[in-house]
Amino acid sequence: MRDLSANRKIKKKNNKLKLNLTVREEQRKKLEQMAAIEKRSVSNLVEVMADERWERLAEQQGVAFAKTLAEAMNLKVDADKPADREKFRRALLDLVAQSKGRKQKLRY
Repeated sequence: MRDLSANRKIKKKNNKLKLNLTVREEQRKKLEQMAAIEKRSVSNLVEVMADERWERLAEQQGVAFAKTLAEAMNLKVDADKPADREKFRRALLDLVAQSKGRKQKLRY
């Protein structure tokens, strides 16, 4: 006797909200061509493009925030360079550690 429950596939509920976009004919054709080249559907292509754009924006905002903090800490760093960002990160962690050390001393 076979266990039929193991053969059943569990259906995932696809509760994605629909988004209706209106684009010009020219843009629609470009999207369709890009989707065909990447072997994706147009909707999937739009999702992927949105995710990539979101990641770029998050990175830009992170760099802008790092620049602001570096200026506030009077650090001479270029937030666009990974080595300088690491230098900034270490300085910030040291500052936080010092702050925590002061708080712990005040508690005792």
